[in-house]
Amino acid sequence: MLTPDNRQALLAGARACIPLAPGVLLFGMVCGAAAAGVGLTPGQSFALSWLVFAGSSQIVATQLFAAGAPGWVVVLTGWVVNLRFMMYSATLAQHFRGTTRLERWLAGYLLTDQAFAVTLARVLDGRKDIPWFFLGIAATLWVFWQVASLAGIFLGALVPASWSIDFVVALTFIGVLAPLLRDRAMAAAAVSGGLTSVYLVLPLKLNLMAAALIGAAVGIALEKLWPKSRSGA
Repeated sequence: MLTPDNRQALLAGARACIPLAPGVLLFGMVCGAAAAGVGLTPGQSFALSWLVFAGSSQIVATQLFAAGAPGWVVVLTGWVVNLRFMMYSATLAQHFRGTTRLERWLAGYLLTDQAFAVTLARVLDGRKDIPWFFLGIAATLWVFWQVASLAGIFLGALVPASWSIDFVVALTFIGVLAPLLRDRAMAAAAVSGGLTSVYLVLPLKLNLMAAALIGAAVGIALEKLWPKSRSGA
């Protein structure tokens, strides 16, 4: 039920998406252009965008399609790349108690890295309006992504190769991560996870999953270690 409080949370989520817009729009254009560039029709390219709604797996899928990989390989690889969303879902699940199954399915479909990170920051602030806030940011991101994908499908060839799109996307993720670094344990988790993702080379982008697990392990270990060392000082 959309009460005044829920409406405020919904709008707060939509507003929280605005700083993310440049990176999301550019990344969406890249994915749309990549799909069109490997020979998919505009309809197929757009279907990939709204069915999958995950930039990394969309890029991987188009690369495998261009290489002539069989369909099951494309699907399996996309599933592996998106394994991190299982951890995201588990983290937020308790805050969606009381919602319907359909609402939880919708939340699962709309879940992205950016929506998770910004929503997690609100969770850490102790807010209780998580489902509506999440819907606000996630649905707004979905609209931005689909518009950008369409632009990439039809106008991607016009984007100058000199544009530093990769840098803008990375900068957006850094901006999302920064508010979550509230103590030394979180900072250490971010650094260890980032270094793992860069320097650990694994097939099917499994280094991303390994980075998430290592970062989480480091953060949990240090949260237990440092309070003891401070109290004993």
